[in-house]
Amino acid sequence: MFGKTIFKIKGLNIEKNLNILSKDYAIYDIERKEKNITTFTVDFRYHKKIKKALLKFGYEIVEEKNQGFLAYFSKIFGNFGVIFAFLLAIVLYFVQSPYIWQYEILGEENLSKTEIVDFVKENFSSNKNNIDPSDIENALYSNFEEISFVSCIIKGQTLIINIKEKLMPEEIYGDFKPIYSLYDGKVTEINIISGTAEVSVGDYVQKGDILVRPYYLDSSGNMQQVEADAEIKLEVYHTAEITHFDTRIEVQRTGNYEILDEVQLFGLTIYSNGENPNYSNFESVVEYENLTDNNILPFKLKRTTFYELQEVTINETFEEVSEKIIAQAREKTLENCGSYDTIVDEFYTLKHFTEATTVSYVIVEERIQTNN
Repeated sequence: MFGKTIFKIKGLNIEKNLNILSKDYAIYDIERKEKNITTFTVDFRYHKKIKKALLKFGYEIVEEKNQGFLAYFSKIFGNFGVIFAFLLAIVLYFVQSPYIWQYEILGEENLSKTEIVDFVKENFSSNKNNIDPSDIENALYSNFEEISFVSCIIKGQTLIINIKEKLMPEEIYGDFKPIYSLYDGKVTEINIISGTAEVSVGDYVQKGDILVRPYYLDSSGNMQQVEADAEIKLEVYHTAEITHFDTRIEVQRTGNYEILDEVQLFGLTIYSNGENPNYSNFESVVEYENLTDNNILPFKLKRTTFYELQEVTINETFEEVSEKIIAQAREKTLENCGSYDTIVDEFYTLKHFTEATTVSYVIVEERIQTNN
């Protein structure tokens, strides 16, 4: 079936008159909602004739829903405004498609994206037919001495410029810099290669504190600048907390859901199979799917799934779920830990309140820091 119409009618003697209509038209999914309310489904091609007959029988048409392929195109091409927008979209697509509307710069560290984009805009056309990516590559390489390699591609209406910068001498960035702590923690070992230690083993440091300064004192007591180079081991503390309430209200899905499909063109909805549900509380999940490939018109299907939510009161003491809550606190703490760091200790503490318990989990890691 290419389309269907669902009627909801109100009146008496419905079975008798539906039997009369069924002699000429296929009628199915008949369902009596109330004594004088009935819903049924018919082929979309005959919905106008059936509607005319229902009105002739004296029934009140409470609701009429058209669904399917034929209903969709009948709605579009029966609306002159939509047809005009459709044709206008085609014209605009062909008018703007040869031009670059977006510039994407990848790989830059010290260079300014704005400076690169401005240079390209000033020296090259935005018309894709008049652009040779190799010309842009040569121009960027010649005019920016910081660039050691550059490649350009045009993808759709985006010019993508991928660059690699030269490794510049350390002197360009000023005097030698000290080594700053990257973490909050306790110093457990220091191996100085060059420079002067600012902290000792056993000291507690905060992120940003100076660990090693970039100088040393020669035999005459004079200060000599050098690159700060060292290996410092620290014990880093990671902490996370989870509070459990013995009585709490949680929002959960009821299991009911509805799906809303929308066909979009250039971000505008040109067809929808329904409306938002009448749930008092819900969450929605949106997915997009391209309807056509290798087509001049980028039709997209926007599918929104609405899940009905309800508030549920949970009565659960901490003792009943203590292992689960402690495990959750540990997992939350591990999120802040490095993949290759060594865990040297871990522990947790409990704080009990009226109808609530807070778990504080601590993981101690050993981290090695060298030059920043």
